[in-house]
Amino acid sequence: MVTPVHVVAWTVAWLAAAVAASCAAADGALLSLVPAATRQDELQGLRERRERAHRSLAFARVMAQLTGGVSVAVALDLASRTRGEAIVLGLLAALVLVGVSESLARSFGAVRGERAASQLYPFIRVVERILSPVAALGASIDAALHRILPPPDDRLREREVTAEQFRQVVAAEAEVSQEEERLLTGVFRLREKEVHELMVPRVDIVAIDRETPWSEVVDRVRSSEHARIPVYRESIDDVVGILFAKDLLAGIIDDLVPDDWTSLVRPAVFIPGAKKADAQLREFQANGAHIAIVADEFGGTAGLITIEDVLEEIVGDIRDENDEEEPPVEREGDDRFWVSARLTLDELSEVVGVTIQHDQVSTLGGLVYELLGRVPRNGEQLTLAGFRVVVERVVRRRVHRVYLERIVETEPTEWRGEASE
Repeated sequence: MVTPVHVVAWTVAWLAAAVAASCAAADGALLSLVPAATRQDELQGLRERRERAHRSLAFARVMAQLTGGVSVAVALDLASRTRGEAIVLGLLAALVLVGVSESLARSFGAVRGERAASQLYPFIRVVERILSPVAALGASIDAALHRILPPPDDRLREREVTAEQFRQVVAAEAEVSQEEERLLTGVFRLREKEVHELMVPRVDIVAIDRETPWSEVVDRVRSSEHARIPVYRESIDDVVGILFAKDLLAGIIDDLVPDDWTSLVRPAVFIPGAKKADAQLREFQANGAHIAIVADEFGGTAGLITIEDVLEEIVGDIRDENDEEEPPVEREGDDRFWVSARLTLDELSEVVGVTIQHDQVSTLGGLVYELLGRVPRNGEQLTLAGFRVVVERVVRRRVHRVYLERIVETEPTEWRGEASE
């Protein structure tokens, strides 16, 4: 006899099977994405956070299958049947449920690949947002296990060369100029830099709400002087795309107000903050994009990074025609100095007349980071080799300008080691 309980149980079972099948198909499509073949920006971002999405989809799939299994057991009324009937019906139901919601659905997603990932992208985003705490917990457990149980192949790590070791090897070559040395060490240093160290933090992002009127959009683009501006829905944590300034030119020149300016918005690329800078530079080259949104572990916006940010780590500040040229060193007598944070320690030693060395860093900005152990703040002070050091300007978490003032009459001729705050 079919009762309302049976109807509800069958309904829940079918819904659970549908959710589990969608998760399996999405997971199969996600794992089949190939970097070179994936052209859609949203799928590029999905591929970059694939591990987090996989955790969320796997957890949702298991929970849906468990729910479906319990619902089928209730719908078939297995508790009232004989043990043999219950075992046979239970196994048949499990085979059908897992076969459809796991094997067939996963194969379907893997075969359709990018097309399935694009169709299921909204579903994946919903699952990611709902289960972001679960994904974050899984990542934390993985990190803890890696610290407790490090990879067994120590020989690979012993062969790794640090940027400082590479700098010393390059410096030993007499035919390499100082500028060439700086470029080579900058390229090598990208391996050790992560995107979050170079990005523009969210508090400094210039962005536009998609509900902003056209006239205000034009004013914002003009005043910002940025070629690409993120567009968000309600909050900066929900970036919907990137607005290119050049796409506004036709409407501005013809004095036309578009019916919906958001149609000009292009898809955004989303990447994790832990991604290595050299890998991001290669991706910028591969997909032709110049900007990417850096996502945090909860799916929000941590910042953004441009190809210029990465290149500046190699060649130094890239100035345009509107930037004012600033000398690397300004001095007032022999006691007060205003210097660029990109000055090498050898150059700084020559300027101030004191040998300043450090085993781990090669620039003044890097030394300030190393001694403070965190991102410096504007106006922060410390004492170094008989000098009072003041961090004058920090832009995008990067030290730009430093002030040094001699505070002892008989200064040391050489400094190595720690500084006091």
